[in-house]
Parts: sequence; structure tokens; C-alpha cells
Amino acid sequence: MRAEPVAIERTRAWGRPAGPTLDPLRVLEVLTGAFLIAFLIVPIGAIVVDSAALIARGGLWEFPDFVGYLVRLTRNSLVVASIVTVICVAVSLPLAVLVGRVLPAQRLLPVALTLPLLAPPFVYAFATIILFGRVGVITQLLAPLGIRMPEIYGLPGIVVTHVLHLIPLSYLTIAAGLRTVPKAIEECAISLGSTPMQVLVRIVLPYVSSYVYMASLLVFLASFGDVGAPLLVGGQYLVLPTEAFTRFTSFIADRRVPVLLSSWIVAISVVILVVVRALMRRTAIVHTFGVETYTYAQPSWRVVGAVFCWGIAAVLFVPYLVIFVSSLATVWGPDLLPKGYTLNHYQALWRSVEPLRNSLLVSGLATPIAVMLAVVIGRMMRDGGRLGAALDYVTLLPFVVSGVVVGIGLVRVYSPLDTLSPVVPLITGPALLVVAMVSRRVSYPMRVLAAAYTRIDRSLEESSLSLGASPATTFWRITLPQLAPAIVAALIITFIQIIKELGATLIVYRPGWVTLPVQIYAYALEGNLGRAGAVSMVLLAIVAAGTAAAGLLGRRTRGEVAS
Repeated sequence: MRAEPVAIERTRAWGRPAGPTLDPLRVLEVLTGAFLIAFLIVPIGAIVVDSAALIARGGLWEFPDFVGYLVRLTRNSLVVASIVTVICVAVSLPLAVLVGRVLPAQRLLPVALTLPLLAPPFVYAFATIILFGRVGVITQLLAPLGIRMPEIYGLPGIVVTHVLHLIPLSYLTIAAGLRTVPKAIEECAISLGSTPMQVLVRIVLPYVSSYVYMASLLVFLASFGDVGAPLLVGGQYLVLPTEAFTRFTSFIADRRVPVLLSSWIVAISVVILVVVRALMRRTAIVHTFGVETYTYAQPSWRVVGAVFCWGIAAVLFVPYLVIFVSSLATVWGPDLLPKGYTLNHYQALWRSVEPLRNSLLVSGLATPIAVMLAVVIGRMMRDGGRLGAALDYVTLLPFVVSGVVVGIGLVRVYSPLDTLSPVVPLITGPALLVVAMVSRRVSYPMRVLAAAYTRIDRSLEESSLSLGASPATTFWRITLPQLAPAIVAALIITFIQIIKELGATLIVYRPGWVTLPVQIYAYALEGNLGRAGAVSMVLLAIVAAGTAAAGLLGRRTRGEVAS
């Protein structure tokens, strides 16, 4: 009889009330599920349903030669993405091998090779114009040699811009795979008489093949869904995302056309989504042993590798130099260098105070929401069985679907509710921009947190529950502290991705809510490359600060783990 009060006191000491209560974790799960349904599944589903209804009632025949138009856009989009993928993987594969296996002592090289990821692709687009345009710097350098550059506006311009921007993405993915190859395997092969080239071809490359496929898919998706670069340098070479955007924003175009285009992009993206998820399962290799990197002691490889790797790094750095010079140029005409230099473009940055404020405000609001959703979704995926698998597909959807499609879906569903803004402010007006950023970029913190959950010691949670703690208390005191480093890293990564977003922003933003990417795009479209360069430098400074913070956090976390 005396044991009962002790049990009651122990339960209360752990924070679980004696009577039935509402589980806070269940509330968060319900709210998270409602958010995903309302702002991701419903908008994209509405596009598909509208298109299916239009086709079912024969409305497709109202658009002459629409099928041929759709086939042409699809072919153009696939051609661009395929060419970019082949070039990026062909360059980044030897790049990753040389940096990881031949030149591991050169610590600055990986940093130099990842610089292009700091800038959004549309920033690289106007650098491409300055370099390869009709009176571009490289065009003029090659002219005395009798080499004529092809017209940059069209397929060549999109390919050059995407390749310069996406080589680091492919390189980082393959480099991550190379770090999973056990050192002992390569040592054994060398000791049995194999040459370093044979080891690479017969052992290393097959071992990391899934990472090479993943790098190819990531580059393909990034190129296929980008809207900024094709808008600036695409010319008459039309692709699916840009046509969906221009048709949606045009006052004279039929709004049913962008819906049909968007639904077709969703259909293609869903097929790619299945492949991406399958590859993610294959690349999620958990080793039960420490993995060290094997280094090939080949002096000739080091010389050739250093020239090749630093040459690629220099090429990738050129657009940054061009952007910086353009931000200081008075007029950059048919000469190799600007006619003069000025700080007027930076002095005019006061006009960008409002876009800067908007970018920071939207990113500051959307980032914690996206990371909080990722924390809850990660827990549901870990414990949810089939529900977890379904959530994995849902959270990968905005990763493979173009931001333009996400924006069109949100506007299609929630713009009619503008009159209800006093009652439902979350889904109307500028608040919809925050929602769009969360929906568009939630897949990034999701990947970070999903990986972090696999490293949590489940025995600590089980011990807490067995001692009478509620699931909410266990999560708050046991699970969340273990997730803390990953949460901070996810916050920084998500902030960087949101502040660079252009596709969804171009569709959703309202007057007075121009962001830095939208302003850069507008300046570049007007031909005001000096102003575009100055604002780009501001955006790059913000992203670089976030990247530096992420690197510092990573070093501190590794130091804590090592100690």
C-alpha cells in the first residue's frame, strides 16, 4: 500500500501527470502533417487535378499544336540537363579522385572547388554574359586567334552557366563516396601487384558507383528545375520551368497552359523521385569499422593533378572575379576591361535596404519553421514504418520539383483566399512567401536531421521511458540534446538555401516584398550589371558568412566528438 504514493511521486518527478493528458509530441506530429498536406501535397495535387480535368473534358484541343510545343520544351529541358550532367560528372570524377587520393595535403583546394555553390545560378548567368557575350572578355581574347565564340544566348549559355555552378555539387557527392572506401581494400590490391590505375578502375569506382549515380541525378535535377539562368541567357531556347513562369506571369497568356506545363514537370519529377530515393538507400552505407583514406604516392600524378585541379578551381573562380569587377565598373563595353571604376553601385545599395530586410525577414522566419518540421518529421520517419516511408517521399518532392511549380501551386490554391487575410493571415499576402520558402526548402534540413537520428543512442531513450518519463520529456531531455549539433547545422544550411531561392519567390512575392535574388534578377534583366554585381556581392557576403559559421560549427562538433 505504501509503494503507490512513491510510484506517483516518481512519475510526477519525471513530469508525467497522474491523469490523462494531451501528448505534445502527437500535437506537433499532427500540425506537421497538416502543414505538409496543406502547403505541399494540396498545391501540387491541385495542379495535377486541374490538368487531368482539362484533358478529360477535351480542353487540350483548344491549344493548337500544344503536344508538339510540350514535346519541344521537354526535349530542350532534357537535352540541357543531360549535357550539363555529362560534363559535370566527367570533370568532377577525376577531380574528386585527385583531391582525395593524390592531393589530400592541399587543404585549400577543396575550399576553392566548392566556392560556386555560394552563389545562385542566376548570378552566374550574368557573369556568363560578360565573359562570353558578343563583346565578352573571352570572346575578345579569342577573336585575334580566329576563334569565334558561338552565340551565348541559348543552349550554350545555359550549359556554361549550369556547368560552372554545378561542378562542385557533383564533386562533393563523389568525394563523400570516396571517403567510404576502406583503406585496407586498396592496400591489399596494391600489395598483390595491382597498379594504382587498376585499383581505381576495378575496385574504387565500382565501390562508389552509387554515389556517381547520385551525383548525376543531383546535377540533372538542379539543371532541369532551374529557372534563373534560362531566363537570363536562354534566349529563344525555351525550357519547361521558364515557360511555366513566363506563361503564368503574362497578362495575355492562358493560365491553363502553365498549369499543364507544371503538371508535366511534376510527372517527370515523380519518376526521378523514385530513382533518387532508391539511390539514397544505396548510398546510406553504415560501416562497422573506421574508414581511412588511402593515398597514391605517384609523383607524376601529383604534378598533373595539381595543374588540373587548380586549373578547374581558377575557372570556377573567374565568375566571382567578373561579378566583383562589374560591381565597380562604370561602363564595360567592347574593351577587355571597364572604361572606369566607381563606387556608385555600392553607394546606391541604400535602394536595396528593403530587399535585404525582406530577404533576412523571410529567411529568419522560414528557417526555424523548416528545421522544426524536419525535427518532427525525422522522428516520425524513424518510428513510423510505412508512414515514415511516405514522409520520405513527400519531403523529397520539393527537392525534385522546380520551385516555379511549388509557387504556382501555392498561388493557385491560396490566392483566392486573399479576402480572408484578417482571419487567416498565414496563407495570404506576404506570409505566403514564408510558407513557400518552408515548403520549397524543407527537404534540406530533413536530410540533415534524418542522418542525425540514425546516430542517436536509443538505449538512453528506452532507459528514460522505463524510469517513468513521458515521451515528451524523454524527447526534450534525452533526444533533443543529441540532435543539437545537427539542428544548428540544419539552421545554417536552410538559411543559405532559402535566402538564395529565386524560382518560388518570382511567383509568390507581392509588391513591396522584393527579395535580394529577385532584385538581382531584375537588374540583370534590365542590363544594369553594375547594380546587379553590387547586390550580388551583398548576397554572397551573407551566404559566405553562413558557410563559415557552418564550417566552424562542424570543426567544433568534431572536436567535441573526438574528446
